[in-house]
Amino acid sequence: MNMEADDVVVDHPVLATAVVAVVATVAYVGVQVVFGDAVAPLETAIFVVVFTTVYVAGNRYLRGRQRSSEEDSDTDDAVTDDPATDEDWATGK
Repeated sequence: MNMEADDVVVDHPVLATAVVAVVATVAYVGVQVVFGDAVAPLETAIFVVVFTTVYVAGNRYLRGRQRSSEEDSDTDDAVTDDPATDEDWATGK
């Protein structure tokens, strides 16, 4: 992952959301132009709102899972680093 881009998302979430919306707008209008259709402002606006909402919500969800898995791995490491407490899964001892 690009760590500098991650910093922008964390440090400036409104800016990151605006950039996603602008990119979605340009992409959708580009597709409409390439296919020779007239640019439909309402259709474009609906697409941009839905796309941006799903993208930002997905990003937040994945970041939350990443943080929780990092926290879990930190606590797991503290417990399993002691060889005296490790079990042999094959024998149960």
